[in-house]
Amino acid sequence: MTDFDRRSKRQRQSRDPVARYLGKLQAAVMEIFWNRDSATVREVADELNKARALAYTTVLTLVSRLFARELLAREPEGRGFRYRATKSREEFLADLSDQLIDRLFADFGAIGVTRVGERLSELSEQEKQRLGHGRKKA
Repeated sequence: MTDFDRRSKRQRQSRDPVARYLGKLQAAVMEIFWNRDSATVREVADELNKARALAYTTVLTLVSRLFARELLAREPEGRGFRYRATKSREEFLADLSDQLIDRLFADFGAIGVTRVGERLSELSEQEKQRLGHGRKKA
């Protein structure tokens, strides 16, 4: 069957669910904000540059895109801005999950609901436990 996922193969194969949807660099930026209360673009660039060399303008673009997606909020600080995450990592993943479920139901209706039910019933008890939906045995 043809794969209609528009994300790159590398992005789809990421182990990090945030990186699968934002991309590796934007996910790295968000991780910095989730680990800190707030940061300037310079502070983010300094943190990122411990692992890889990125130009300040590249980091500014990444932060600007995350701000445009409303994943970051900002307040003026000096000649620039101080940014903070608008939601936690868990809240982001929950919102993303809700959006995907809503799209599934809107696009596929009853067929989508039926397929989800069928797929859930096919899971082993171990898979259900891993997903947090199986009954815990005493």
